[in-house]
Amino acid sequence: MSGRRTLDPYAVLGVARDATPLQVARAHRRLAKAHHPDLHEGAAQAAERMRDINEAWAVLSNPVRRVDYDRDHPSSGTPSSGHWGASRSPIQPASPSSTRTWATWRATAAETRAAPRTVRQPGEVPTPRTRRPPRPAPPEPTFRDSGWAAVLVGAVFLALLLGAIVVGRLSI
Repeated sequence: MSGRRTLDPYAVLGVARDATPLQVARAHRRLAKAHHPDLHEGAAQAAERMRDINEAWAVLSNPVRRVDYDRDHPSSGTPSSGHWGASRSPIQPASPSSTRTWATWRATAAETRAAPRTVRQPGEVPTPRTRRPPRPAPPEPTFRDSGWAAVLVGAVFLALLLGAIVVGRLSI
């Protein structure tokens, strides 16, 4: 591996230096899905890219290795040096696609009162809410399903064993 170049793991995974372990894990998973060699025609290039991604993951996923790397490379992963260069801005987390929260999607009381109602006539059978077939009835228990079948088999086996001992064919 002496011919391989040393890459900045933060730049390879595309995360900031102060990224949380969860952010690092998500970046690794996203890149691994995108660059896995089994999913691409150019397996040699994809394998090389995947090797870089896994090496970066090996450094940043282990807290001890990450601290050692940060201590040995104090200027890596910052916008002022290394892979980031002057023309590349640091990665910012994506803003949410919608500013609405789950609570705003709920209906108000007035909307609920104004919703159309289904009125059933007396004696009308309500329609089922799901289209699942009804569960089949369990089969009728037979003699084999009872515990007596096992007792009977054990008694027959014991009788055969004792008969073999009495006849003398089996010695203890």
